[in-house]
Amino acid sequence: MAEKKPSYAKKVEPYRKPMDDDLFDNPMVRAALAAMSPEEKEKYRQIGEQMYGNMNFEDARYLSNPEAKMTEARACLESQLRSGLHPSDMEDNEKAVLVDSYGDKWYEKWGFVKNDLSEITTVKK
Repeated sequence: MAEKKPSYAKKVEPYRKPMDDDLFDNPMVRAALAAMSPEEKEKYRQIGEQMYGNMNFEDARYLSNPEAKMTEARACLESQLRSGLHPSDMEDNEKAVLVDSYGDKWYEKWGFVKNDLSEITTVKK
């Protein structure tokens, strides 16, 4: 007698995405392209070239943009210092961001002294 296979043992076909579900190649996009004049197509090609022509989409280093992250981190730290955060309460990596941005004596910009990096010496009123 043949052994009956359980229902979960069925062969499952891989999912195939329908062509009309593609963001850049669907009936609406094809109709819009067909309605454009050659001059309009060239204009949009040039716009795309200006926007994305120099971007390397294959190398993740260019997409992560560490410069923007550092700028945002620095802005948050500056805001905290203006709001009363004492340098002795900061973590080493936060102090390192400010050293990279303003140099070794970054704390002077906010009226602190070097000793404030490890303990409360300067008290602001």
